[in-house]
Amino acid sequence: MKKYFSILILAISMFSLSLFTDNSIEVNAASIGEYLPQPEEGWKRYDNTNPAIKYEGSWRHVTSTSPRYNNTESHSNVVNSSIEFYFVGTDLRIINTMANNRDSINYITIDGKKENYSDYSNNPLGDNHIVTYEKLNLENKLHHVKIEKKENSNTTYLVLDAIDVDGTLLSENEIPSGESISLDKNNLELFEGSSEKLTATVTPDTAKVIWSSSDKSIATVDQDGNVTAVREGEAIITAKIENTDIAATSTVIVKKLSNESSNAILSITLVNGITKEYDVTNNVLNDYLKWFDSAQGTSTFKFSKTISPYKKVTEYIVHDKIASFEIREY
Repeated sequence: MKKYFSILILAISMFSLSLFTDNSIEVNAASIGEYLPQPEEGWKRYDNTNPAIKYEGSWRHVTSTSPRYNNTESHSNVVNSSIEFYFVGTDLRIINTMANNRDSINYITIDGKKENYSDYSNNPLGDNHIVTYEKLNLENKLHHVKIEKKENSNTTYLVLDAIDVDGTLLSENEIPSGESISLDKNNLELFEGSSEKLTATVTPDTAKVIWSSSDKSIATVDQDGNVTAVREGEAIITAKIENTDIAATSTVIVKKLSNESSNAILSITLVNGITKEYDVTNNVLNDYLKWFDSAQGTSTFKFSKTISPYKKVTEYIVHDKIASFEIREY
């Protein structure tokens, strides 16, 4: 009997040792819905009271609320209340208590891309230290995060217990000021059907610029900054550095050509410094503007003039010889 007991002890010891030496046994990382009382290795946890976290709207910041992380929690039952923060890194987790008085839909926007997650559970006592949201494999750079309460209910809450990141939370005054954008023109005045290019200067010069118009029925813009006037009115053209809130704007005022028979002076300055002036109707002016926007190279536009003693004089303007032009209505 003593012999069999010794063999049993040996077998148990060998099995226990195999738990530490068997390479097939893996420890899985936490995922959404799982209990995570402390951050995993390589991550850092920031409590809801961290000054780098900005709260907007109506909030209660509660202390001595065991078993929350650091015994603190922030919550709001007012729609449009929000949480905002910046971090540098690639991975993000929201750590919260799930309960039946939590919102089932929270909006979270990371670098302009919106998703949603839930803190709701049917447990009235609450499940603590739960990963309620996770975003992995972001680009390793500065990220802007905003969480908003959108459920219009004063009986459920948007809450925050803690934030886990694999990098660092930054307060607003710690955010690098290396990115910037400006436009060469703050205002544009265009006639219907005409176009003009806006040029954006960005830092760093590798940053991608996204162009947009506040009203495409008045003025449109392509992704090269070419603005086209559509109809009379005013629109704002915005050039924004991709995945940031850094932007510059230009106000476009589109004017309507008054009528078919009214006249204007079209003053064209050529690259050699010579200026040509033509008294034109709006029909001719419209034709010229459309030609100028679509033509290139040695394409020509003709103007008819009356010069004594000649019956008719036709002048041709070559597109790539034009330095600038000016329109003076009268």
